[in-house]
Amino acid sequence: MNLREKIIQRLQEKQDLKYRDFHSGLCPGTVNIVGVRIPEQRKIARELTRDGWREFLNEVQNEFYEETMIEGIIIATAKMNLTERLEWLARFVPKIDNWAVCDSVCASFKLKPAELPEFWRFIEHYRTSQHEFEQRFRLIMMLNYFLTDSYIEKVLQNVNSVKSEAYYVKMAQAWLIAEAFAKFREPTLVFLKHNNLDTWVQNKAIQKIRESYRVSLEDKELVKDLKP
Repeated sequence: MNLREKIIQRLQEKQDLKYRDFHSGLCPGTVNIVGVRIPEQRKIARELTRDGWREFLNEVQNEFYEETMIEGIIIATAKMNLTERLEWLARFVPKIDNWAVCDSVCASFKLKPAELPEFWRFIEHYRTSQHEFEQRFRLIMMLNYFLTDSYIEKVLQNVNSVKSEAYYVKMAQAWLIAEAFAKFREPTLVFLKHNNLDTWVQNKAIQKIRESYRVSLEDKELVKDLKP
């Protein structure tokens, strides 16, 4: 039994059928969910990053949702230089087929400031992608790591250029804009007044801003008037 087979056996031993059915409802179209909660998946990934992670990444078959999740978390968290991390990540991103793997893996990186320029160049490779979750990956990485003084203008320009009818891309656009407003009110307010966004995205972004606890009542009323 190789390492990957041992991990799959462990996942099956931790299976929670009620959780599987619940989580399957949150990830429509994802049919290969064992039913293991994310803390246990992170625990397995953490153990592998201490010993055997390269072996696991070379054996991974992406037969199960949790297997893919663990692969992504390892790529995000294992000790390696940025060049190697991006090599593994380039292999991984095309495998993403649901929002949960995308968002959980994106949130797992611990990027150093000096790594941001190269990482920005990496995610820009997906700017013209026609694949829903490659586009979402790019947007969620911006949301997590590039809402900064140095990158806010680039982020807004990029979110404005996305043209997609894919639901999870449009939701990522709206979420990113709402987060940008909470952190960078002035440039994002200007952006909301002058952009090329899909009407649905603009309205969803405004809805998310109005739902935010980090936005003042005055600003919630202000953005309400920016609905197309």
